[in-house]
Amino acid sequence: MGIKVWKRGGSRTINTFCRSESGVSTVIAAVLLIGVLGIFMTTVQFKYIPVWKEDAEYAHMSDVWQDMSKVKSNIDILAAGLEIKPDSRITINNPVRAGGADVPFMREMTNGGTLAINDDISGLQIIVKTDNESISYDSNNDSKANLSYTGTISYRPNNIRYVDEIYCYENGALIVSQQGRSIMKFAPDILLEKDNGSVNLSIKAVTLEGDRKVISSNTVEDIRLTSKSFDTLKGLENHFNDTSVDLIVYTENEEAWEKFFRNSAEEINLREGTDYNISKSTSQVTFSLDPGYENLYVTVYKSVIKIETGIN
Repeated sequence: MGIKVWKRGGSRTINTFCRSESGVSTVIAAVLLIGVLGIFMTTVQFKYIPVWKEDAEYAHMSDVWQDMSKVKSNIDILAAGLEIKPDSRITINNPVRAGGADVPFMREMTNGGTLAINDDISGLQIIVKTDNESISYDSNNDSKANLSYTGTISYRPNNIRYVDEIYCYENGALIVSQQGRSIMKFAPDILLEKDNGSVNLSIKAVTLEGDRKVISSNTVEDIRLTSKSFDTLKGLENHFNDTSVDLIVYTENEEAWEKFFRNSAEEINLREGTDYNISKSTSQVTFSLDPGYENLYVTVYKSVIKIETGIN
């Protein structure tokens, strides 16, 4: 028998009061709310965040690709300006979005990567032989050449979901590589032509002159490009009965350069094994051009672009 509690309007027992359902329903509602919230957070964590992360990384890589394309374009503009007026001094600032494209609600998951200046393998060597097999020109022996290292600009992302694509400007070309494979997206100013019984090879090399710098970043980094000098290393006036040339490229993207040289030769109907050969080794691709019955003209030019960044 419960203890009666007298109140105006009647009485209730304590047992009756303890059996009130209002407190129990509040606890149940709270537990259900926590459960629903937990399910929601788990669903977001395992279903939506990976998709958002992949989309953010893809968007960021698109931004970086646009910026690296502008770097290549701006270097070409400066080199062309130097060819027209060698004493010109023009500066172009080129921002590169090394980080960006946040995941919704997850600011700490901002994408980033590594921007490197003059940290990768690059370089050229041009060896021209005459009809008596003597060497008439070797860029390594040219005091003005200094093509043994031409400089690079590369970006390596720290992606988690989207595939890691490395963008690299080297030897005048812009190359994309992933998982050991590489493709040349923008070609260097190396032109192979055929005209009236002659084969003409024009090499307009670009050297990036600046300190080696590497930084991991998730923000915008600025690259400052300044035109510096232009030289003719080998012109038509010193043709000297050239018969063959070896163009050696130092690179980590052998596949891209091999395809570039093969496509260039095939476009003017040169025959591999007869007019030219391509050989590869670790960090090196050699394009050997020997058109035989046709005259060979090789010209080599060099533009120097000073490169600076805000990287300390």
